Amino acid sequence: MQTPLGRALNAGEKEFREIADYAPVMVWRSGDDRLCDWFNKPWLDFTGRGMEQEVGFGWAEGVHPADFDRCLAVYTEAFDARESFSMEYRLRRHDGEYRWLLDNGAPYFRDGQFAGFFGSCIDITAFKLAESAHQLLVNELNHRVKNTLAVVQSLARQSFRDIAASPAGEAFDSRLQALSKAHDLLTVRAWRDADLRDVAEQALRPLAGPARVGLQGPSLIIAPKTAVSLAMALHELGTNAVKYGALSNDDGRVELRWQIDGTAPSRRLRMLWQESGGPAVTPPQHSGFGMRMLERGLAAELSGLVRLHFEPKGLRCEIDTLLSHTAPTD
Repeated sequence: MQTPLGRALNAGEKEFREIADYAPVMVWRSGDDRLCDWFNKPWLDFTGRGMEQEVGFGWAEGVHPADFDRCLAVYTEAFDARESFSMEYRLRRHDGEYRWLLDNGAPYFRDGQFAGFFGSCIDITAFKLAESAHQLLVNELNHRVKNTLAVVQSLARQSFRDIAASPAGEAFDSRLQALSKAHDLLTVRAWRDADLRDVAEQALRPLAGPARVGLQGPSLIIAPKTAVSLAMALHELGTNAVKYGALSNDDGRVELRWQIDGTAPSRRLRMLWQESGGPAVTPPQHSGFGMRMLERGLAAELSGLVRLHFEPKGLRCEIDTLLSHTAPTD
């Protein structure tokens, strides 16, 4: 009796076709002339066509007209470059319905010579439908949030007409706008997550350019709740810097740095906001809303620590939170 290794080494064309025909994926093969010369049984069962109909470029007859040019362009470019490819397109099923496929192809070689491509396809229609439904839900959520913020802004202006043009009224309006921008950033990523650098740039770009605000730290993906909290905090720090701190003159500068310390599961995100070159700083005698939001609200939201240091050379803010609230990028 042959061992499994022996059977594998002695497997021939017949055994290969058996493996391919019983594989739970659709498999195709092309020669070195770009023409497909073989399809496995799952492919033929899916299309409801015979081998003689699919070989050559016959298979392309089933590709959705809207995907046809892109599909052939991806295939041709990869073939000429002898490089692997991955693409999505719709293919007509035996019942006439177009289904979304994920097609992965790769070149193969015989005796060191390029011989063609092998590819495998899986039906991802259910995933595409779920993704579309998720996007519709996200869009509706964002629409409702934006409407709610607009209503709050309108109510505030009507209810507090006497203070609408005052510093307090302007600060409230500015905070609502910062919150709205944070929501816009998350909408782009379907409310899954956001890059920390994008959050920082979105919050600080309207206040000062890169010559006045430096950003330094590794690429890091953060959860939606964390993104909104940090966006509001950075907006508060930036607004304060424009009014009273380093950005209130022509020479001041702000440096925002972050790093990841420790190892899982106790890794931590540490952020440092440092101002310099602005007016001399003195500790405030009373804690305003912004300071309370930073030291208490932000710390509670992040389940971490937020420390404000009113040093003569410039305000310094330290933020320390567990990395469980965030995730590094791939």
